[in-house]
Amino acid sequence: MDISTAVFNAARDGKLKLIQKLLSNKSPEELEALAEEKTQGGTPLLIASRYGHLEVVEYLLEHCKAGVELGGAVSFDGETIEGAPPLWAASAAGHLPVVKTLLKHGASVNSTTLTNSTPLRAACFDGHLEIVRGQPARSHLPDDLLLQGPQGDRPVPAGARGRRQPAEREGQHRSARLRRVRQPGDHEDAAEGRREDGAGRIRCACRRC
Repeated sequence: MDISTAVFNAARDGKLKLIQKLLSNKSPEELEALAEEKTQGGTPLLIASRYGHLEVVEYLLEHCKAGVELGGAVSFDGETIEGAPPLWAASAAGHLPVVKTLLKHGASVNSTTLTNSTPLRAACFDGHLEIVRGQPARSHLPDDLLLQGPQGDRPVPAGARGRRQPAEREGQHRSARLRRVRQPGDHEDAAEGRREDGAGRIRCACRRC
């Protein structure tokens, strides 16, 4: 097994000490190159972000200077997402501490997958409300991702308020699915994919990517 594969596997499994051992005595240039080497289509930072290994993520960013925006292939529910940045993977998987760390190191909420899915959209799809509320608001949100909270919470795209998403529109998307987080007292509108509670309303994207 070559060293890049070994580092990737260790990052996937959260084995920080093994990564440190593998990368000991490497020059800064070698560390950066290994951190950005792709195995199975993804980098060590991407796979560590996908599985929520915070210490590994921090080590790769701070010690190896891994590219925080370098995207790659990552798997969710048996589907391979191409061009996913680390922030997207962490958001889709619901790893809030990793999301915060990536944002701290300059990750952009506007970076998308090859199919133009944003980290915010991925978090909304899987019902990770703590990440949806914690990410900085984008200057523009796609029409199929609407965040409506208390007054002054997050901006709503012009003309989007009150707009319905017809059920037939969902059928135009590949693998169209909608997941919600249900809590006592929640009210759901199946046609619009809407969840209501005391914190506001979220109309989720009909698919993750």
